[in-house]
Amino acid sequence: MNYSPAKTLILFFLALITAGTALLLLPVSRNPGFDFSVLTCLFTSVSAVSVTGLSVVSIGEYFSLFGQIVILFLMQIGGLGYMFVSTAATLLIGKMALKDRRMMQEIFDISSFSDLKRLLYKAMFFIFAIEFAGTVILTAFFAGHFSFLKSFYLGIFHSVSAFCSGGFSLFSDSLTGYASSPVLLYTMSLLMLLGGLGFFVIVDLYDTYKYKRLHLSTNTKVILLVYASIIVFGFVFFFLSEKMYVSGLLNNTGIFEAVNNSLFQAISACTAGFNSVPTEQFNDFTKAVLSFLMSIGAAPGSTAGGLKVTTLALVFVFVRSTIESQEDYVIFKRRIPWDLVKKALAIFIIYFAAMALFSAALVMIETSAAHAIDVVFEAVSAFGTLGLSAGITPMLSSLGKIIVIAAMVIGRIGILTVLILMATSAVGKKNIKYPEARILVG
Repeated sequence: MNYSPAKTLILFFLALITAGTALLLLPVSRNPGFDFSVLTCLFTSVSAVSVTGLSVVSIGEYFSLFGQIVILFLMQIGGLGYMFVSTAATLLIGKMALKDRRMMQEIFDISSFSDLKRLLYKAMFFIFAIEFAGTVILTAFFAGHFSFLKSFYLGIFHSVSAFCSGGFSLFSDSLTGYASSPVLLYTMSLLMLLGGLGFFVIVDLYDTYKYKRLHLSTNTKVILLVYASIIVFGFVFFFLSEKMYVSGLLNNTGIFEAVNNSLFQAISACTAGFNSVPTEQFNDFTKAVLSFLMSIGAAPGSTAGGLKVTTLALVFVFVRSTIESQEDYVIFKRRIPWDLVKKALAIFIIYFAAMALFSAALVMIETSAAHAIDVVFEAVSAFGTLGLSAGITPMLSSLGKIIVIAAMVIGRIGILTVLILMATSAVGKKNIKYPEARILVG
């Protein structure tokens, strides 16, 4: 049967979620003494595949070693994403249809299929090299607290979870117990940062350094600029916020730890959703800023979710050009084609409209059980697949959990599907031009 790329993408994620749920439903996946729950297993599978990290139970307590390993593999495959996994698998088999080659070349802006193969091979190498390095450092860190085997397991689980933006931790309080451990915070921050940059940005940075090229690609420069700006904004805000600076962390432990945790939370809010400071202690304004960071997310082609920093950059370029009455859309002295700007505007509108709908639906259902800002925070986190929670995830009603599941699924595959549909839009349609009309705006 012949499926379109968009249908194949949806089927891939749904099949992965179904397989993950079935495995987590097995008695061997659950520790003794915990109740059987289809909804809990489905929620966890969706959260792992969509690399969100929201959970209605403590992963380290509810699930057995087998169940945790299932979650680990779901995060790994879900983090790499359909396009990367399916293309890499096809390359190993050695066959790919011509139309699929053209689609991949358009999506990744590659001039030839051989270039795509080399790019993917390099990306695979860097992915597993980064995760391996993270595992080694984290294992060495945890060895000071646990046995070697448990330290190794904790190291590999948290390394994959951080790089793939999974957000799952085997500790019931995420990483709040290690707020005073700079080695752990900075290792996890670096893993999340690299995962948020994306495979192809990492390869471009490496190639530029190795071959001593004079310039990075415009795509890489835009990602680095906007991503760094978002993180710096988040860092400064967290450091100066009420709970982190005035009456919280700084007063208790000092400025160095405040810096460490502020940077960690800024990076985590854009990528994986770990927390080293209890998010339920933040005031409403801080949660609003966190929601903004989660909405933006990280780079396209990365393991993180969100709107993507390049989309935000193109929307900003469009607004600037409109205000300045410029015909061209220019960034880094390069003219951006109108079709890319148009795609960015469409994704921007669709993304925030869908987020508003999920937020409104969840508020209508859960507002009596939780503060409205916490419910909106949960919806934004789910749809952006970023995973931070105000602590209300386990308290959601069954209907609320189903809405969050839908938000995670659509947040992970919805925008990607739009991108692929745009990249593979039908050719040959009649280009009918209608008479022009003007309407009042503003």
